[in-house]
Amino acid sequence: MKNYNSFSAIFCIAFSFIFSIAKAQNNWISYSKAIDGKSYEGKTFRLTGKVKTQLIDDSASAHLWARVDKEKGIGFFENMDAMPIRSSQWQSYSIMGKIDSGVTKLSFGVYCMYNGKFYFDDIKLDIQTGKNKWRTIYTANFNDGTTDSLTEGIQGGHFGINSAYTASVVNEDAKMGKVFLIEGDTVENFGANSKVGKFANVNGIKLYYEIYGSGAPLVVLHGNGGSIANASEFYPELMKQYEVIAIDSRDQGNSTNSSATMTYDLMASDVNELLNQIHIDSAFVWGQSDGAILGLLLAKDYPKKVKRVIAFSPNIQPDTNAVFPWAVEMSERIAKESKDPRERVLNQMMLDYPNMPYSELEKIKAPVLMMSGDRDVIRPEHILKMYQHIPNSQLCILPGATHGGAWEKHALFMEIMNDFFNKPFTMPDTKDWMLH
Repeated sequence: MKNYNSFSAIFCIAFSFIFSIAKAQNNWISYSKAIDGKSYEGKTFRLTGKVKTQLIDDSASAHLWARVDKEKGIGFFENMDAMPIRSSQWQSYSIMGKIDSGVTKLSFGVYCMYNGKFYFDDIKLDIQTGKNKWRTIYTANFNDGTTDSLTEGIQGGHFGINSAYTASVVNEDAKMGKVFLIEGDTVENFGANSKVGKFANVNGIKLYYEIYGSGAPLVVLHGNGGSIANASEFYPELMKQYEVIAIDSRDQGNSTNSSATMTYDLMASDVNELLNQIHIDSAFVWGQSDGAILGLLLAKDYPKKVKRVIAFSPNIQPDTNAVFPWAVEMSERIAKESKDPRERVLNQMMLDYPNMPYSELEKIKAPVLMMSGDRDVIRPEHILKMYQHIPNSQLCILPGATHGGAWEKHALFMEIMNDFFNKPFTMPDTKDWMLH
């Protein structure tokens, strides 16, 4: 199922159903402002600002963003994720939207990702009062040497706060005067590391991957719509004892796509071909969501490549027998309405695939740890039934956890992972225990 781990998901769902597997907290920062939106209900707003960048990482970028919070449901949201700012010259940018009915507040601001210098000036919020008429209700020009009430974060929870960045008001040049500068040169850049990242030619595409650390090989596979960056908070720990092979699945992250129909079988084949090229005979696999599906397929179809698999919240059916109805309905809506071709393709794949009989799981010989959260998007009975059909399997349902349970229960998950990968695999029988 969909990995709500894109950066936009953090902003959009932070006040309704947070999945903590959102794009890593340690590679971005935001400064923002919130106003009471009730008096502006139904009106059009316009957020504008001047921005320029001096980038260190190729994938670094600056953005404006705006979000309407409602009493119920999700309102307007835009963060320029599809239009990242990378210009080294001052340019003006804007976001325009309508303030939804039921609004509680309108939050807006700036954010930047990865390493570089990010300059902002003349941040302004206008409300339309008539045809071609606007009233300015907020301005940040930084002329007084302060951030003009922009505060670190995204106006809710702890998201968007990052000590790896510094922020200051500086005299940029004589023409611009004082401007707001955010800079970072030690920000973690997993998934965007040009010094480490490589592409492999597999099955007609360029598959992007990064390798860190040494030890037993460990393949890390992200969820639908995600990337290598999703597991950023885990890599520093993992690379201390594993050779971490982090992969962007096809048409996600930095990997490209082909004209072939997107299926999980094809993506599993991509991973197998990559492992052949980098001479990995067998590896541990940790897959999240869609990545967990790939882990099971690798173990079934390419058994020599897999030592053990941790499969966190996979599904082998695409319907409501496996997935809660609200998630299926959301994928249907995205597949139909999204303006992003990648989103449409990836959500359509989730609606069509996988279609695997439970009996196919019986072919898996490698030890498998089936995991999920007890408040997951995948039905617990589906996880249980998969576990029951895998010959060498263990089951772990994390309490008080969602589809992002590995992130929500980070320390517990890491302990379970290391035990499963490094200790002898056992399947104790309670009958034997009671009879002795």
